[in-house]
Amino acid sequence: MKTVIKIALFGLFLSFYNVGFSQSDQDQRLALNYFNQGEFDKALTYYVRIYDENPSYYNFTYLYNCYTELQQYKEAQKLTKKYLKKNPKKLRAYIYLGRTFQNQGDTTKAEQYYLKAIESIDKDTRSSRISTLSAEFERQNKIQYAIDTYERGNKFSRGNPYMYNHKIAKLYNRQGKTELMIETLLNLVDVSEGFLRQTQNGLNNSIDFNTEPKKVELLRIALLKRVQSHPGEAVYNELLAWFFTQKGDFDSALTQLKALDKKEKGEGERVYALGNTCFNNQIYDVAIKSYDYIIQQGENGRYYRAAKSNRLKTLKQKITTGRNYTREEVLSLRDDYENTLKDLGKNIYAIQLIKELANLNAYYLNEPATARVQLEEALKFSGLQKKERAKLKIQLADVLVLQNEVWDASLYYMQVEKEFKEEPIGHLAKYKNAKIYYYTGEFDWAKAQLDVLKASTTKLIANDAMDLSLLITSNTAMDTTIRPMQLYAKADLLIEQHQYEKANACFDTIAKEFPYHSLEDEILWKKYTIEKKKGNYELATPYLLKIITNFNEDILADNALFELAQLNENILNNKEQAKEYYKQLLFNYPGSLFLVEARKRYRYLTEQKK
Repeated sequence: MKTVIKIALFGLFLSFYNVGFSQSDQDQRLALNYFNQGEFDKALTYYVRIYDENPSYYNFTYLYNCYTELQQYKEAQKLTKKYLKKNPKKLRAYIYLGRTFQNQGDTTKAEQYYLKAIESIDKDTRSSRISTLSAEFERQNKIQYAIDTYERGNKFSRGNPYMYNHKIAKLYNRQGKTELMIETLLNLVDVSEGFLRQTQNGLNNSIDFNTEPKKVELLRIALLKRVQSHPGEAVYNELLAWFFTQKGDFDSALTQLKALDKKEKGEGERVYALGNTCFNNQIYDVAIKSYDYIIQQGENGRYYRAAKSNRLKTLKQKITTGRNYTREEVLSLRDDYENTLKDLGKNIYAIQLIKELANLNAYYLNEPATARVQLEEALKFSGLQKKERAKLKIQLADVLVLQNEVWDASLYYMQVEKEFKEEPIGHLAKYKNAKIYYYTGEFDWAKAQLDVLKASTTKLIANDAMDLSLLITSNTAMDTTIRPMQLYAKADLLIEQHQYEKANACFDTIAKEFPYHSLEDEILWKKYTIEKKKGNYELATPYLLKIITNFNEDILADNALFELAQLNENILNNKEQAKEYYKQLLFNYPGSLFLVEARKRYRYLTEQKK
């Protein structure tokens, strides 16, 4: 019986507890609803009761704001003083107390409490409380008080008198005090060079090097002063080099880093890194100068081999990318490769150089037989890793395609596919092998392999496989003859083999024998590709314009528009025309895969004009 009574009483207690909990929860919802609707008198009734039951900071702020909105300032002051008495470390409450006087026009009294909040910071004040106080000042748009808060925090920070400088710098930037912002960040590296990256990030976040020339100039002057006043501190030379890199003045950056390397008697690490940065940004001349500096340090240098290799790669990119090149230039480059290989030795450590040389012979000097010998020799090196051997086999197979030995090429592709069945390199080999069947007109077999590759984890291969499969399906399914597709595939192979005149002859045959065929837009695209490969950009452009004009609703229309924009921006140097093409793509093809990049380029070109 006693047990039954206990259970009943416990159940009764729980029911009362749940009712109480529900009532409190309901009060909170009603109070917040009235507050959000601006009915502060009704909200006040609830928040007085809520705060009495739970005097948290959250409830305090709502009750305070109700009093303030109703202009009951004495009640607000009384509430805040009482809260501070119980919670003396909640320094934000001083700001609320100051606000009550400010709302009544007593700015002197208000400032006393704002200063009281800041002066209450001492050696025992936690960093989180300092940041919270400053953030509250900032929220109230009292930026100078927010700065003063962090300055006070710096005085009591242990071991780092510039602990809050990056936050102070942001506030100075918000005030438009650029010089103070710069000095505040530069002071960080006075404490320790370990703050170099943090200083760079802070400057990068505060200054747009493309659109804020006045700020950029102020930073340049400040850095030069620091270099002059701290001649023994290399960190400022490094900052100055970083500054020139951000500006795009890579020559000046190289000058600084070379001087720094000599001063420190370093191994050229920074100069080598700059060379790589310049290569990635297509600043080939400065990249070559950077690598030359490393090479001149001697063959015992840490970065000597890498610099020799990267210099050749850069020179190859410079010669073969974005402009017409002469055979003499390529022959001279080949000599450089061969001399470097004699210097470094032909072994597994020179595989990348050998692959680049083979590529040069096969695709730029039209000597696939020479490239084939070089790759076959490389495959015999001992110590080659499996994946590196597979890459060599794929490149050798590509060269065999150039020589029209497509079935020998197919054997190499199949070997790689079999060994790396579930890996990207295996998928690439499978795709290239499917193209062999496509080139030779065996479309059903090619399509079967391509359809498997649609599920490839490598997005590029999956997309390429899908595109080629769709091309085959679209141009063979409805036709009574596959001859147009056979001619087109043959022309595609001829383009791969650099036999452009023969490829164009195949395309012309299709146009003559099968006028208005569904391949017409694809042929225009291929003819554009041929002229682009030959460097005839003025002759290439009309083919893209025809696609946009005559096939504006077909699959290649947005490709052609984006290609035209890129051509005008990067090759023909017609930025306004490029901007117009990007704009057309944004408006006319909202579902295009190029949409994100087109929007980015359009915004960039628009800002550049300003």
